[in-house]
Amino acid sequence: MNNANKTKENNRESIFLNEHLLTAACLFAVITSVISLVFFPSEGDSFTRFEILVKLVTTVAMFFAFRYYNWDVAKGLMGGVLFCLMYQEAFLVLGKLWGEQDFDTYLTVGVQGSLYLAAAGMSFLMTIIITVNHFIINYALHGNPENVIFNRMAILFKLAVYVLLLATNSKLGFSSAMLWKNALQYLTDIAILLLLVSIESQFDSFKVLRQELLKFKRERRKKK
Repeated sequence: MNNANKTKENNRESIFLNEHLLTAACLFAVITSVISLVFFPSEGDSFTRFEILVKLVTTVAMFFAFRYYNWDVAKGLMGGVLFCLMYQEAFLVLGKLWGEQDFDTYLTVGVQGSLYLAAAGMSFLMTIIITVNHFIINYALHGNPENVIFNRMAILFKLAVYVLLLATNSKLGFSSAMLWKNALQYLTDIAILLLLVSIESQFDSFKVLRQELLKFKRERRKKK
């Protein structure tokens, strides 16, 4: 009975403490990744397929590590997933767009292309911030509630940027296969971000920090 009551209480407390969201986010990431691999083969670019597979395997491994309560393994794999996202975006922004000066192609498209380039750069910066902050929060001797808030803000901003990427991507004058590949990648990454936030929210350290923040807010309100 106590466990059932605790589960209900957690579910009411935050949508991210609901384990159904964990499963749904992981399943969605798997489906979009499989569609990308099966229906949009990368002709002459086997590295992209390898990149998707590494991200997919790491994400699923993190999900199962968390479900079986291997906390340290899940935290380590979470860092691995974030590095996968960071490398993927670094390859796009620094390798393709900047290194090969492919951004000229997007600039000729007009406003949509410029927005797409700006969003890609912002997304990469946010991933760096989130990745670094993940290690500070999870592996520092003493957790810092302000870091948790900062991480949530960065993730919310990154999700907004993904929406912008999806909107501008649909208006670019590229082939339908290219547009779908990009869209599936961003949808996969959105699902992975939701999964990361859900898992982080259920770590004991994050629950304690959240309770400290709520207590601090209540005390401030009383003083006012």
